[in-house]
Amino acid sequence: MRLLCFPHAGAGPSQFRSWLAAGPDSLQITPVALPGREARYKDAAPRRLDALLRDVSHHIEPLLDQPFAMIGHSMGALLAFELARQLRRAGRRQPERLFVSAFRAPHLGGRWPPLHALPAPLLKAELLRLDGTPAGVLVQPDLMDTLLPVLRADLEIAEHYRYQPEAPLSCPITCLGGIADERISRPELRGWQQHTTAEFRLRLFPGGHFYLYKTPVLVQHAICADLGLSTMRPNEAIN
Repeated sequence: MRLLCFPHAGAGPSQFRSWLAAGPDSLQITPVALPGREARYKDAAPRRLDALLRDVSHHIEPLLDQPFAMIGHSMGALLAFELARQLRRAGRRQPERLFVSAFRAPHLGGRWPPLHALPAPLLKAELLRLDGTPAGVLVQPDLMDTLLPVLRADLEIAEHYRYQPEAPLSCPITCLGGIADERISRPELRGWQQHTTAEFRLRLFPGGHFYLYKTPVLVQHAICADLGLSTMRPNEAIN
């Protein structure tokens, strides 16, 4: 099963490096490169979701040739959800299951003050508080000069998003969250249930908002269980 992985705001595909190392045989971990970061650093980072969806749907076209699932973390969850809806509108293959992580159900809207226009020192302080960016990165001016514009663009997408009602998806949805996440409440996670006519599951893991990258084995085992896949690692021989 191919698993298309969408990282949080400002992050690139290397955020899933630990996932690639931990992945079982049955799960083909496929991080999706978004414009403006890592290998695509020369591409302008869109500031509205419709532009980002056009870009991503074009780039994942070759990856839809086999059964797939999608997982998105934080802003990536919003992207994965809207991408599934766009694929449905286009009559394309739907994901076998949608995994949404650490993001409130889209119809609920935002409840936090906007971050994308904060002065750099305040934005860095928020990143440090959320524990999603290493402190060593935050104190490197040249690196932050590269990262902050992309982060601001992604945050602007999430903060300007307005949910447009459509029929619920027909694929199952699993909502994932960190037990100690101070930004997202459990009722906000459970709200995803209304966006599928199929099975819904809520799974919680140790950690805060960025639990996903710190417990890859636990999360991948849950994903495999929900997809009905084996959790055998590549280096585990069959006797």
